[in-house]
Amino acid sequence: MAMKYFTDANSAAGYVSLQKENLTGITKIYHLESPDDKLVHNLLEQISLTLTSRGLTPEYICSAFNPEYLSGLVIRELAIAFTSGEIVTADAHLTCLKSVYDMSKIKKNAGEIERLSTEMKRFYKKMSTHFKRALHIHDEWEKIYVDRMDLKKANKFNEDLLVQLFNTKIPTSGLESQLVYRFFGTSTPEGLRDFIPELTSGLKRYFIKGRPGSGKSTLMKEVVKKAVELGYDVDIYRCALDPKSLDMVVVPELSFCLFDATAPHEYDAVFTNDEIIDTYSAFIKDGTDERCADILEDIEARYKNQIGLALEAMKEGHVRRAMLSDIYSDALLPDKFDNMLNKLVSKCE
Repeated sequence: MAMKYFTDANSAAGYVSLQKENLTGITKIYHLESPDDKLVHNLLEQISLTLTSRGLTPEYICSAFNPEYLSGLVIRELAIAFTSGEIVTADAHLTCLKSVYDMSKIKKNAGEIERLSTEMKRFYKKMSTHFKRALHIHDEWEKIYVDRMDLKKANKFNEDLLVQLFNTKIPTSGLESQLVYRFFGTSTPEGLRDFIPELTSGLKRYFIKGRPGSGKSTLMKEVVKKAVELGYDVDIYRCALDPKSLDMVVVPELSFCLFDATAPHEYDAVFTNDEIIDTYSAFIKDGTDERCADILEDIEARYKNQIGLALEAMKEGHVRRAMLSDIYSDALLPDKFDNMLNKLVSKCE
């Protein structure tokens, strides 16, 4: 199954990129500079077809602005990556894609391009403002459960789980752990889009259920710490709303993962070896939901309102982004596109 994920997110902290943190072990990075996501996607899609025909298995980085579009490829067998968006490393070889356009058409639409770009940025800024407000409300939500957590129970539970997860005879390499950081999902106007089924295929899966502030992210941080201590590589997936928090941890060598299976990325166990970890039942004082029902209802309503306003602003920003893409697509020179494609494919020879 193709490995798809995001390295960028439209978060409460604004636009956040984990592109550099995902390129551990990559020695050649080709950064595509383009004003249009669609052009980047079309080039990367054609490159991926060539690579897969050679038996290679590229990882597909999807765009945080349009999950249907590719924004990057990572070919770990060749230690090569193609990236786009913000330049995150000085080691990248820059490839400007403006040469594939009829610049006379671009200049003719310069005023419209500037107008749409300004409006798009304004709506994205508004989106980030509402996401930030939502995160502050989420902090209120978390505090209710943090204040009612039995820390002794939580610490003992985490310790026991670590013994269970790492009680293995499989030897580690003895080398320093390699960590990569990503996002498994991103917000869209229709809600969260994620690739959890693809990313967890074939793994022993631990579905962490609970409430905000009931220890889900803390548990995953403990797993990362233990894996690094023992020398295992770890794939770390941060929260798209709050990049400081963790939403999923994968230890490939031991074929297991833990992830936050609560809304907005709610999943239930479907395979026989799936396990559910309920941090609310395990750590939080009985009756907390009932005693705090009115407060929780108010917090949840305010949180959902801010998320809704953020998604509305995102939608308006995406509309302008699509209109910009139409202008650039109309100016595309097919022959120049083919030449650029061949140039990029040659990097993988």
